[in-house]
Amino acid sequence: MGGLKRVLVLMAALVLVVATGVAAQGPRVSVIEAWFIHNESMGDPVGVAKGFFGNLQVTVIGGGPGLSPIDRVMAKARAGEIVLGVDYPYNILEAREKQKLPLVVVAHDFQKSAIHLLSWVPLKSPRDVKGTVATWIGYDKQIKAMIGPDWAARIKVVNQQGDPATIGAWMQKKVQFAHAMGYNEVLVAKREVKEKYYVYSYADDFGMKWPENVLFTTEEIIRKYPQVIQQFVAGHYQGFQYAFANRQEAADILFKVNKNLDKAHEIAGMDFLFSIMVTAATKTNGLGYVDPAAWEQLGKDLARAGLLKGAKITAAYSTKFASGVKP
Repeated sequence: MGGLKRVLVLMAALVLVVATGVAAQGPRVSVIEAWFIHNESMGDPVGVAKGFFGNLQVTVIGGGPGLSPIDRVMAKARAGEIVLGVDYPYNILEAREKQKLPLVVVAHDFQKSAIHLLSWVPLKSPRDVKGTVATWIGYDKQIKAMIGPDWAARIKVVNQQGDPATIGAWMQKKVQFAHAMGYNEVLVAKREVKEKYYVYSYADDFGMKWPENVLFTTEEIIRKYPQVIQQFVAGHYQGFQYAFANRQEAADILFKVNKNLDKAHEIAGMDFLFSIMVTAATKTNGLGYVDPAAWEQLGKDLARAGLLKGAKITAAYSTKFASGVKP
């Protein structure tokens, strides 16, 4: 009987191990990034590498030119998958109002705008911006809202392109102004441009208090899987928290995913990312804080410029999924 007992105990232990292994394999979740995977999206690949998503099976999908996170999220959601995406808040609003897509923002990566305006001439105010402005497709709402309702008479918006880092046309003076992210193109211009030029922050110089790189999903996914969304949000920001504290390791993880990256450049951009993610609000409320006042400002600015009127702002975001991750 002693031998039989030992066998039964071993069998029970084996079943426990197998059951635990099965339980460890939680729901499959995809996250679709706004752009190629690099430092702006480091929370997700770092979160996966360090196990911050727990039992969620997370797949990180990079974006790029012409790839709409909204379209890709909707395609997966319609197929019955659990999916989140990263995009700009005004794109979420526009998709809700014009396409009637049931999208909801659950977190803000950036508490204020990362966009800067590169200019060959000094500017005293946004009203001094006249001429051709280069920006990425779908990222023209800031410049239009910043100038005001007569923006069409004052500027021409063209697609941003040309090496290095999409500001090549501006560097060749084919356009007077170009958009530049504080963690990317601003650093490139600082290294590459030898002539006198000017850099203006949308948030600090032009008062554009808009959130950016917002994490979103659909109303149905939130309704069906609230715990999964909560778990994902926590892991997403644990990934950012770890990356800021371990920048070289974070760059190494990013490089494994995207071999085209320059690690030194990615690390250099983390200082700026830290400045727009770690604010008084996130120190109090945690990374990813959803600020209703920022949405109210966004709605007013868009309406004033005639870009989006009568949008149901409060339906476009949720404050229920606080990350609990303090920077």
